[in-house]
Amino acid sequence: MTVIDQVKQVCFSANIESREGLHRDVLDGLKALFAKGGYKVHLEYPIHFKSRIRKSGDRISRDGNLDLVAVKNSRKIAIEFDTGVHLKFKSIEKLFQVDADLCIAIIKGKSNKSGSLDANIERFEQLTEELGGVKKNVWLIVLSEKTVHKV
Repeated sequence: MTVIDQVKQVCFSANIESREGLHRDVLDGLKALFAKGGYKVHLEYPIHFKSRIRKSGDRISRDGNLDLVAVKNSRKIAIEFDTGVHLKFKSIEKLFQVDADLCIAIIKGKSNKSGSLDANIERFEQLTEELGGVKKNVWLIVLSEKTVHKV
């Protein structure tokens, strides 16, 4: 079973109606999954990244945190989880700029299960262009749709 399949199992077993506990439950499940697999797991992993302020267009350097980074030997997996319908631009910026072999973005998505994917893929495409054609192994998991997409 691939890492993506294992992450998918953890994500899709979460109760997405638990608004307060969803973020914590998914990250706790992923932390346990990776720790069991021999990974060293870091929650709120600090990262320095370049960003663009959406309203003004100004480019800035920021400090932020990735929700989870798992490291085993030379393999690094980075995960960002946003409980809304869309992945935040800064979440995608962090994933595109972290030194990781596998990047996973997780969103709750829309409860009516329509439109979450397209709008999020557009954000990835927009930032890929802005950041000069970033080539990363990135996956998007939409909890409400129980779908996994290679970006």
